[in-house]
Amino acid sequence: MSDRNISASSKQNSQLKVYADLVQLYPENEAYIGQYAELLLDDGQLATATEILRHLHKLLLKKGDKGKADKLARRFPQIGRIKESGDQSQEDITSLLPSSMQNRLWLKLHQKRVQEGRHLFRRGEVEDTLYLVCEGELAEFVRGATGKHVLLNLVHTGDVIGEANLLTPGPHKTDVVANKNSIVAKLPRNKMTAALNNTPALKAALQHKADIRRITGLISSCPLLENVPLDMRQHMAKESFIRQYPAGTTIHKSGEKLNYVDLVIRGEACFQLQNNESIKELKSLVPGSLVGDTAVIQGGGCPADMVALSALAIVHISSDAFKTVVEAYPPLRNALFSNAAKQRAQLMSKLNEFQTQQI
Repeated sequence: MSDRNISASSKQNSQLKVYADLVQLYPENEAYIGQYAELLLDDGQLATATEILRHLHKLLLKKGDKGKADKLARRFPQIGRIKESGDQSQEDITSLLPSSMQNRLWLKLHQKRVQEGRHLFRRGEVEDTLYLVCEGELAEFVRGATGKHVLLNLVHTGDVIGEANLLTPGPHKTDVVANKNSIVAKLPRNKMTAALNNTPALKAALQHKADIRRITGLISSCPLLENVPLDMRQHMAKESFIRQYPAGTTIHKSGEKLNYVDLVIRGEACFQLQNNESIKELKSLVPGSLVGDTAVIQGGGCPADMVALSALAIVHISSDAFKTVVEAYPPLRNALFSNAAKQRAQLMSKLNEFQTQQI
């Protein structure tokens, strides 16, 4: 590298540090944020730049300057396309609770404090209680594919947690920890059961919340998706559904256009090749496997017949929602390209092996 290039690089790094500090000191200064994002883009730090630009986009919307926000989103299509992750059913749920549970005195009598960093409940504990967050904030974590804890949900004041275990009692599948000193109200199961029976809308709202959180958890347990920002995983979850398939079902035919990205969550499937009345298994698809992600970034259809080898459960993620996230989060796109190359190499190796056997 020439002295001139070294000097330019040093100057660029110096400017990046200056603007990083300025944005930290003045997090709502549009000019500083915009200049910092431009410097990050020039330096090739696309992922960080995207996060900064999305922060600027949210700031503009918060200030009511929709025109500037729209202009920014048009200039940088990787931002501004993910809806806010706030749960739209939160307000409905709190207003649907029995009037006695909305009474301040009643809530005070049923409250408990959770210190910052302490668990409200742990994965594996058996409970059937619904909690209402009165003050503070809770963080919900699920165990990812590598065993590390992945943020699944932020539960703010006025929101509830534990709805899945209220509706279907059993062990908790997640850990919930206080992000800050918090106060929660424990809503007794007997009173909640009566409320669910008397207010179908409350039961429907809680079920919807439980379904979205469950799908977000399943998406978060996928090795390729666990590092995607929380709001983007929630965006995909809201555009997804779960479907069961019996063993022997052909899920997709070779070359078929895929409208969804399939995430295998239970059971086993495989890609099959039928040739001269014989069937060869090209690749096994186990829980955590994605099918259709390559079509989103490179086009094309299903690489081979996809068949369920056992009872199968799949999360079908809308291709449009998946593509939106890929465009908004460059590290995912890079990981998918790398994974696609690996999968293609495995399929070609298997095909060559079959051809050698036939000779």
